[in-house]
Amino acid sequence: MTHKDVAERAGVSVATVSYVLNGGPRPVSPETRARVQAVIDELEYYPNELARGLRLRQSRAVGLLLPNITNPFYAEVAQALEAYCHAQGFLVMLCNSGGEAEREARYVQALRAGRVDAMVVVPSSEPTALLRPILQARLPVVVLEHDVQGVPCIAIDEFRGGQVGTGHLLELGHRRVALLRETPTSALSRERVDGYREALAQAGLPYDPALVVECGATQAEGDRVMRGLLTLPEPPTAIFAHNDLLALGACRAVQHAGLGVPGDLSVVGYDDISSAAYLNPPLTTVRFPKAEMGRLAGELILKLLRGEALPAQTITLPVELVVRASTAPPRVGGPHPPA
Repeated sequence: MTHKDVAERAGVSVATVSYVLNGGPRPVSPETRARVQAVIDELEYYPNELARGLRLRQSRAVGLLLPNITNPFYAEVAQALEAYCHAQGFLVMLCNSGGEAEREARYVQALRAGRVDAMVVVPSSEPTALLRPILQARLPVVVLEHDVQGVPCIAIDEFRGGQVGTGHLLELGHRRVALLRETPTSALSRERVDGYREALAQAGLPYDPALVVECGATQAEGDRVMRGLLTLPEPPTAIFAHNDLLALGACRAVQHAGLGVPGDLSVVGYDDISSAAYLNPPLTTVRFPKAEMGRLAGELILKLLRGEALPAQTITLPVELVVRASTAPPRVGGPHPPA
């Protein structure tokens, strides 16, 4: 079934059928539009988008490659990107790599094979090899959470984020502040550790490697490593987590040990996911403009598709501390379970 079949049945030109299906570029009278649409419904005709894309040399689609779609942070970024692109007439094809380099590479190869016009990617590992086939295919690309030379990137002021999250706990009087650090990657989020160390140095406190724990980025991992920290001879009185999911897991471990947040331990997260304000207690966290990151990524990628020359530089978005009920001054004598 083709445009021609629809046109013959409706008694119109093939171009008129195309105008009805595409919403232009020329106007079609309501009567003619209704007649064409009736034939489309009768014949159950659907345009072959792949063939159209080959003919026009564009798919009107943007690929989005994320490391973990179960993390609400990435979901909020993706939602803002999709909303912006949809308003501009583009679809967003979402791919979840699960943080696996081989899986990332397969998605890139599939997407660049004519299925999308451009890509927005959040590499889970070193981005050079991942970006090479995209750049070789001359596909416009925007990278998030990394600083890649020669490519437009959008990042967060991670060093400042590490400073303000740690500094808040130090200002409350905590002196043993543990850091739940996501297993290091090439992402700029590694700079949060530098911010953490700088905040300790400014407070005149030494860096204690025993209080910095590497782990995955899930609630289960937060629970697991928090249980380990509570067994230290001198456990921490406060926790600064790499993300809100880790913070949530840490809170569960604290409560499982018969302790309270923030009575016995204060907890600070990172990202300010939508549920952070509704936890018990509501979570103190470091917020940054996730919706702005998604919208800006959409704006940049569509400018590139229109052929606009953009500087290959990294745009850094600001962070801010959101103080809620999960932080308080330390208990005298440190955390201790009920007798």
